[in-house]
Amino acid sequence: MATPPVFSAGAVLTAAQMNAVGLWLIDEVSLTTITNNISNVFSSDFDNYRIVMSGLNNASTTTRQISIRLRTSSDDTSANYYGQIQFAYGAAISGFVSQNATTSAELFSMSQSTPAGNSATFDICGPQTATLTTWYGQRWAYQSNVATFVAGTFWGCMNTSTQYTGFSIIGNTDNLSGTVRVYGYRK
Repeated sequence: MATPPVFSAGAVLTAAQMNAVGLWLIDEVSLTTITNNISNVFSSDFDNYRIVMSGLNNASTTTRQISIRLRTSSDDTSANYYGQIQFAYGAAISGFVSQNATTSAELFSMSQSTPAGNSATFDICGPQTATLTTWYGQRWAYQSNVATFVAGTFWGCMNTSTQYTGFSIIGNTDNLSGTVRVYGYRK
């Protein structure tokens, strides 16, 4: 197993040391509204990205959908989003959702939780290339409609060849809170 590099304050770093870094933090955004635009995070510097959403909460105790839209200067609302969601609570797989030609892609559902511990992690592949953009990930979130925490996976694509520069996380009807970190995978 490779040993991660250790950096010291004031040390001069070589190209070899910097090139050993696998993920690069591009941006950290606090969610505060219904539609949270995360702009100018995709570039030709990276092909694929890791999105880490933590401390998520919404302003309602009602279970709400959390969705994504890809964006350039504005959100792409064309009906070209496709996806699948699988989720479970208790002892068995509990549900499956399919989305075809929608104007945004649902990632998962969640309700207000105390403490705010809802989270999701997912990869976005190829948003800056003129090819299909895909994503896949997992989540852990409280849902009041089933009165427990729900685990799940989600995956999908944007069926266009647009070169996107960012994305929006949408709370659909309620303000969101939490943190989104965007990392670029080393090529």
